[in-house]
Amino acid sequence: MIGFLDDAFYSEKKIALTADPNAMVEELLVSDYGEHNMLVYPNRRSFRQLYSKYCRNVLVENNSNGAENEMILIISYYDTVSNIRNVLKRTGIDIDGGMKQGPIVLMDSVTAYSCSTVDQRCEEAGNNHRNGENFDKRIWASNEQLEDQYAPFPIQYKPYRILNLLNSLLQYTHDFGMKGLCVIADVGSFYLLNRIEELVDYECSYAPKFDKKINVKAFCCHHRQEVKKALTIEQQTRIFGHHNRNLLLTSS
Repeated sequence: MIGFLDDAFYSEKKIALTADPNAMVEELLVSDYGEHNMLVYPNRRSFRQLYSKYCRNVLVENNSNGAENEMILIISYYDTVSNIRNVLKRTGIDIDGGMKQGPIVLMDSVTAYSCSTVDQRCEEAGNNHRNGENFDKRIWASNEQLEDQYAPFPIQYKPYRILNLLNSLLQYTHDFGMKGLCVIADVGSFYLLNRIEELVDYECSYAPKFDKKINVKAFCCHHRQEVKKALTIEQQTRIFGHHNRNLLLTSS
């Protein structure tokens, strides 16, 4: 299958940037709030490098466009929440030390893109994928205040758990005078459950730029092989058109 990862799409400049994790982190750091971006990555190792380096830059080195005033939400498909925490610890982030420099929230992709009332299919698939990990352990926050629920996120689609969480996080950033929220979200659970049309509808329900009142910079992350295997050229093109920038991560 050909598509936006091949030469024809490069020539049309639909890929805004191709870079390894080190260079891509710089792009994420200077991205503006309000951007809805897509990031295609080649393997779990590169994705780990990306989110861990970004978190270190923001939470330890204060190199972000907003640094100490930014909240981070990481959603991973191939790593459990416990694995993400271990990855961050290995990069020198004091994940259990109160995160005084900025709150961070970790979430499992199956949990994030299931509905608030979890259907049996999602739970069973998640257990198979996570080797039976308890459902309640698939979300972790450095601050218990983030558990509050707020009005639904402005989207005319299914009540995914991530949307309720986003409202809580945005309310938190507003209440504590933070600059905004960075979301690095792997949508791999859609591929796991073969919810391809639903994935396309979900991605296309957002414009390339969010409302100015929503201080989020979002990076929807897709595994390269899943994109090439599961999405038609038409579906790829539709998703591409609903993102502000389309980023291709390479191995370091």
